[in-house]
Amino acid sequence: MELVKRYVYAVTKTFNGKQRAEIEKELTANIEEMIEQNKSTDSIEEKEKKVLMELGNPEKLADNYRGMKRYIIGPKYYELYKFVLKIVIGAVIGGISIALLVGSMFSSNQTIVDQTSNYLSALFSGSLQAFAWTTLVFMIIERKNVTIEEDPSGRNEWNLTKLPQLPNKKTEIPLSDPIASIIVTTILFTIFFGLLYSTPEIFAIYLNVGKDLVTIPIFNIEVLQGYRVFIIGIFLISILTEVLKIYYRKWTLKRSIIHSVLVVLTTILTLIIITDINLWNPNFASELLKNTKIDLSILNNIRNWIIAFLVGINLFEIVIVLSKGIFQFNKEKK
Repeated sequence: MELVKRYVYAVTKTFNGKQRAEIEKELTANIEEMIEQNKSTDSIEEKEKKVLMELGNPEKLADNYRGMKRYIIGPKYYELYKFVLKIVIGAVIGGISIALLVGSMFSSNQTIVDQTSNYLSALFSGSLQAFAWTTLVFMIIERKNVTIEEDPSGRNEWNLTKLPQLPNKKTEIPLSDPIASIIVTTILFTIFFGLLYSTPEIFAIYLNVGKDLVTIPIFNIEVLQGYRVFIIGIFLISILTEVLKIYYRKWTLKRSIIHSVLVVLTTILTLIIITDINLWNPNFASELLKNTKIDLSILNNIRNWIIAFLVGINLFEIVIVLSKGIFQFNKEKK
């Protein structure tokens, strides 16, 4: 029954939750019934093959289960698009709520009416942008026919050899991992981006010196704000990386290479930002030394530590992902 299981998996892999379970149950029952109706002397395996070939390409069958066609995003990616959109918008709402709560602590002169108005306006704007950016990512995947499957042209000339393998525990991608990453990434991005343009003064060290409150900016805010396109690019590539993980749900050598390339790209964009000497407040160390007793030798190395940590954690992820892809590749060769 492995072929049947693989076929059912191929049909249902883009569905979620209750709908996926219902389709699995219905389709499995239909296949078993069709096999029983075959009274020939063929083996069970041959009967299975004939039934599955009769049912045809699992992607086209999946389209039939989806019902009416959607045109913003093609039916192949629509369920995934809808699923990711809900997560992103929910995370954006959470991020905006946190950002404005923190920002309100630095804007005590605003009335409750003003704060409520700003909050509702930010929610509307943030949700609209979340919809726009998520839709853009999926439109690129759809229009450019991103090759995230081994044989994207197989829709027209399909046979049983093109059924995907059932996920292996060592190479399977738990759905909770990319979902958690999308939520955390979106919330952190929303908080950072919101504070950067609404309350940039928060990116500073605040010290009580005598009766005075001394503020020491960490960044040159104008330079940091100038990297707007880079920051958005890092966010979109990060979301795209997790969306692909949700879609293919298991590692292969090809997919692990694509994932590694995207990780390298986000790392490069991040390094371009943090290695810009003009980004950092040149007077930060001297002002901090003036008002505290912190060892400046520690501060001089802090940027190098950030770079080393970023490169190290991403390199570790690439090694892990590639090892899983190589494991699956060697397994399929046997």
